[in-house]
Amino acid sequence: MITPPDEAVSVSPPTVPPTIQPPSTASAGTATGTATPTTTAAETLLEQVLQPLERQATGNAPASQSLEGLYSRPLPLLEALQRSGDRSRRLWITQAYWNVSADYGRLQFAAQSLEQLQLIAPGRDPHDRSLLDVAIAAAQAEQAETRAKLIASQQQLVDLIRLPVNEPLPWPVDRPLVGSYETHFAAIFATRPATGRIRSINAMLPQTHKAVEARATAVLAAEKAIGQAEADHARGTRPIESVLAAHQMLWQQRQKFLDALSSYNLDIAEYAMAVADVTVPDGQYISMLIGSPVPWTPQPPAAVVPASNLQPLEPQIVPTQ
Repeated sequence: MITPPDEAVSVSPPTVPPTIQPPSTASAGTATGTATPTTTAAETLLEQVLQPLERQATGNAPASQSLEGLYSRPLPLLEALQRSGDRSRRLWITQAYWNVSADYGRLQFAAQSLEQLQLIAPGRDPHDRSLLDVAIAAAQAEQAETRAKLIASQQQLVDLIRLPVNEPLPWPVDRPLVGSYETHFAAIFATRPATGRIRSINAMLPQTHKAVEARATAVLAAEKAIGQAEADHARGTRPIESVLAAHQMLWQQRQKFLDALSSYNLDIAEYAMAVADVTVPDGQYISMLIGSPVPWTPQPPAAVVPASNLQPLEPQIVPTQ
């Protein structure tokens, strides 16, 4: 039995082991079963980081102008798994999928950092201008390096799921988990052994989830600190070094957030693979990871024209040499 946040899916044993419960986005309800929705720092940040860059472009020359075409091939996780046709590769595909998702987040943060730095007024001191030029050039390098890393991770996913080579590189549209994850380890492994790795994942997941939420809180606090530092700098009460240090602190916390989020979801995928064997349908396996996946239905093959409707070909003369 797998219980996503909004609906329960039950399968009798032995086809599927006991419940794995992904997180609910709602707080604990009352005795009547009602719940009050809440938004955590991680959920707030995830909403920002997965928003396509083209929809966030502001100003006269946004850094995201050079990033067009990144979102032309949406890829649900269900499609990725079913295109493979090999359930024994589920873990590899899921891990590659979340790696691409994390790299999209890194590119998002890199573009935001560059745009924010370009909006800083250096003041009259040439020293300020020089320091700001260094920071902007470094941010441009970070964006280029992040884009290159994204291309590499996208190609790895393409190779695993065998996407046609003429299609654009994939954009993962399923969101990784940021809420708590109930493993029900004791119930699931009451009658069968668990490897040391699965035992460690079960013990680590609550701590990794705490890290995800704490890193998100740190990012939001760092964003606020930048606003304060820039306002003070504009009034001449804070040097530009403090502003750039605040930007660097935000960059570091953003990377740490994505690292924690990626680690959390990769461990969940590994745990789910230890619980659900290859007989479990792909959609049900995904619900063990994120609760409510993006739906996907395979497109029917192109209609074949009946022979009776074919038109005779015009005779052609082939030139001889």
